[in-house]
Amino acid sequence: MSNQDNWYAKYEAVKQHVMTNGHFPNKHTKLCNWVKYQRKRLKMGQMSEEQEKLFLELSELRSFEHTGGRKKKESTDTAFWGELWGNNK
Repeated sequence: MSNQDNWYAKYEAVKQHVMTNGHFPNKHTKLCNWVKYQRKRLKMGQMSEEQEKLFLELSELRSFEHTGGRKKKESTDTAFWGELWGNNK
């Protein structure tokens, strides 16, 4: 399999993941590493025009509701002090 064929195979795998889950693959997977490498190549201008177009289209398929991080919980102390000082949300 050539490098170009390998690129398209990984692209299709990531595309399937994004279509199913709404976000890029999670950390510590081969697909996640591929996405990070493609971002690096994009920034360095090392992608062909076709690959750049496909990768940017792929990133637009993502759901922007998924941030990949933990949601912050409001501390009860913060709520208490906010109420005490009139900083109600």
